Amino acid sequence: MRKNLPTVDSMWSDTGQPGMYTLAREGQVRHYRKHTLLMQQGDTGHQLYLVMAGRLREFSVSNDSKPREITLSIHGPGQLVGAPALDGGPHCASVIALTPVVCAVVSRESALDVIQHTPSLAMDMLKLALQRVRMATETTRLALFSDAYSRLSALLQAQSEGSVDPHGQMRQLPMTHAQIAQHIGCSREMVSRILKELVTGGYVVREPDRVYRVCKRLPERW
Repeated sequence: MRKNLPTVDSMWSDTGQPGMYTLAREGQVRHYRKHTLLMQQGDTGHQLYLVMAGRLREFSVSNDSKPREITLSIHGPGQLVGAPALDGGPHCASVIALTPVVCAVVSRESALDVIQHTPSLAMDMLKLALQRVRMATETTRLALFSDAYSRLSALLQAQSEGSVDPHGQMRQLPMTHAQIAQHIGCSREMVSRILKELVTGGYVVREPDRVYRVCKRLPERW
């Protein structure tokens, strides 16, 4: 993990996002092991994380007697996580390391100071906030108004087309059935049953790297 890691300069200096570059330079580079919990849902935020290597999973947990999880997004290199900390309020989701991760960690106070003196960063943050609102809205819409097959179908189609979807970089990752179930908010058994029928019907194939690929138009209903 520590070999050939990107630096803050190599990650952001040539991205056309001078504000993010300035913000990252204010941070401390930190390494996190796989499965490290960086943020806890409900805790007050004090730091922002700019991902340099590895992937983070943002998820929410239900408060019922049998807690369930739903993945909200996957964050990879170059992405900013923890922006809600800027208003001093509680985190609305938890964030855990899916792999070993390297981040530039910036305190809330430093981030606010940079934003005040860097208009380009304020614009980048506004664009990020609007993007996250759209993603959250789409995730909520799918969870409330569609069945498990429709959610899985939408995810598979987004993977195949390489389009932007509520799960961010998830389409680049090999996933177990349990992890897919967390992404679309249903049981692992349901995911296994649907995928088995789609594979049998020749609609989907599973590549050697465990990523599912759509071969032909998926059925409207399952």
